[in-house]
Amino acid sequence: MTTQRSGYTDEEINGVAVYRAGHNTLKDKLYNLRGANERRNEVTTSVPQSGLLNRLTEWVVDKTWRKNYWPDGSQLFLKPGIEKGKEIIANRAITHIVSVGLPFTCHWIAKSLKQASPNVHWHMDIQDPFCYSKEFWVNNFEKYAEKNKKAEALTFELADSISLTNEKAKDRYAKLFSGQSGKMTVMPPLFHNESAESSYDMQLYPAKIHLGYFGSFYDGVRSPLLFLKFLKYLHAFDETLFDKIQFHFVGQMDRNSYPMFDLYPEIRRFMVLHGFKNRSETLSAMQQVDIVMNFGNSTDYHLPSKVVDFLHVGKPILNLTSIEEDSTQLFLGSYPDIYNLKLRQDAFLHQARLFIEFVFMDRSKGDNPSFIDLSSYTLEAIAAQYQAGLT
Repeated sequence: MTTQRSGYTDEEINGVAVYRAGHNTLKDKLYNLRGANERRNEVTTSVPQSGLLNRLTEWVVDKTWRKNYWPDGSQLFLKPGIEKGKEIIANRAITHIVSVGLPFTCHWIAKSLKQASPNVHWHMDIQDPFCYSKEFWVNNFEKYAEKNKKAEALTFELADSISLTNEKAKDRYAKLFSGQSGKMTVMPPLFHNESAESSYDMQLYPAKIHLGYFGSFYDGVRSPLLFLKFLKYLHAFDETLFDKIQFHFVGQMDRNSYPMFDLYPEIRRFMVLHGFKNRSETLSAMQQVDIVMNFGNSTDYHLPSKVVDFLHVGKPILNLTSIEEDSTQLFLGSYPDIYNLKLRQDAFLHQARLFIEFVFMDRSKGDNPSFIDLSSYTLEAIAAQYQAGLT
């Protein structure tokens, strides 16, 4: 079950019945009413609209809707999702439910379905935490912090099994809801090689070293601002350096991160913003660059899903961290060609020299691993773990 989309109806895809109800967000409801095809966080969407009307609309929504919705911005999915879920369970003799969130709305729908059908096995798959995730905007924590905790405590009590993406997230929940710790397991990121399905031509200049970031930015959690300041310092430190390197950003830009790039016109021309690409195109682009970049979160309980893609492509990794216990740094462990760089404005001179040394290192001898065992992250391995949780 998922949300409505203009032009789409209930259907069967590869033997899977898809049911639609409600709307993902208020913005998606407006998209559906307009019949819009291009949307945020979807392929071909490169940058957010920044016109006066759009900025005014966002300001009004920030001050009204986003200050009051609960449990999150997918509130419009809640009631229709519960009604449709009950209908599906009754008509299809459903024995198991799997809810995936964020959005927490999906778990809250599953909670209602579990209460209505206690014999159904409910597996709660937490991709992003809810009640303690204050760094990400989920809802108005000043207003709903206690309600969030009580609500998630109830879902942990009712769920039959629970999966999380990393040990830090599991440890935090174990402290919050200690009586439910036996239900929790860690599911590693999934690696699915779709590189053969479609490729993306990066059109790279062969005389340059190309660094690429593949992901999104989130205000207050994962920002490009300090890195842009560092690049400005690098450019002043050695202007000829930027004749030899190019930066690529593949992913969605939000309304806060995109304008940051235009604050630095002296280095902006050395950056290519490719927009949001599908998974196979993103993997294709990752294989074309010389060095993969990762921007670490300000949280230790989120693990970027692309970390296993890093292992697959076997490229040098520039991991830009913001905290000591960075989840990517911990996950990659002893990866042989990684530089974990925690940028500090008062240490730019020292870090500039280290950055240059890493980027221009002689790798002609092939120091990168020729083979890394990804068997624990395959579709079959992850599916087996989910299957075990459903029994």
